[in-house]
Amino acid sequence: ALLSEQRLPHVREQMKTMSSCVSPLVALLLCASGAAALSLGSINGGRAGSTEAANSGAGARAAQWRACTEADAEERRYWAVEWSDLEADLKRLYEVAAPNATASPTAAKKHRKSPLAGLHLNLEPKTAADLIPALAMLKGLYEDGKERIGHLNVREKKYKEQFEKKTAEHEQSMAAIDARFKNSTLSADWRANETKEENRLWSYWERVRQRQHAQYHTSLKIQHGTLEKVKTMIDMYEKTISGKADKATISKELRKVGGGALPEIVFLQDTKTATARFCEDALKELRAAQKEGQDTLAVDIE
Repeated sequence: ALLSEQRLPHVREQMKTMSSCVSPLVALLLCASGAAALSLGSINGGRAGSTEAANSGAGARAAQWRACTEADAEERRYWAVEWSDLEADLKRLYEVAAPNATASPTAAKKHRKSPLAGLHLNLEPKTAADLIPALAMLKGLYEDGKERIGHLNVREKKYKEQFEKKTAEHEQSMAAIDARFKNSTLSADWRANETKEENRLWSYWERVRQRQHAQYHTSLKIQHGTLEKVKTMIDMYEKTISGKADKATISKELRKVGGGALPEIVFLQDTKTATARFCEDALKELRAAQKEGQDTLAVDIE
């Protein structure tokens, strides 16, 4: 039973050689002993190969987990800046749309500095000319928003390509584990352990991708909504400044709101109210997404 088919021709040759010197029975015993030693060496060699392969795999995975930690830190920094910038834009837009709001989302702390400090805007305009500085600020917000959307799309494309690469690497790793098991360089126990660790690492990257896409989708949604409101306000400001606002609508607004400002200024009221309401809702959604992203980062790192 110890004589493998690969060694059988060699054993037969040994038997022929020794038959002239010793009895056939002694020759057979000597050859069987040599074959057993070879078989034991093969088993030990297989075990050593399994250990060596497993150690090599463990080292590679340790490097991969270090890369995970670095990726988490980089992503945390990116989204901290992204959410902060978007929040600042929403607060500036809200201050323009509702400068006298009693429940301003920017007034969480007493005597908090206004997001528009230093911009020299007239938040209670009485003439069309008073709108010009605010119009310039709104146009700046619009351009910043378009640029941010471009960066978000580029980053999402990068994340998608990275995940496709990770998917291919995972499939190759699983195939390599099966191949080593089939060629007897990896024991059943080591195969189970290697498979478990590889799947654990893969599960981490799946959660990372889900988080990345969710953050991207929320940020993109808020940013597109912000651009839409900013564009609407820009159009209203430009019409008001140029005197092209619809006079019938102005008269209707005057009857609802009453005196104080010029008719052209009153025309902006509905647009500002809708914009302020959007900013309040968007800020709530942004903060919820920010908290969710931080919570899932903490879970994945653990």
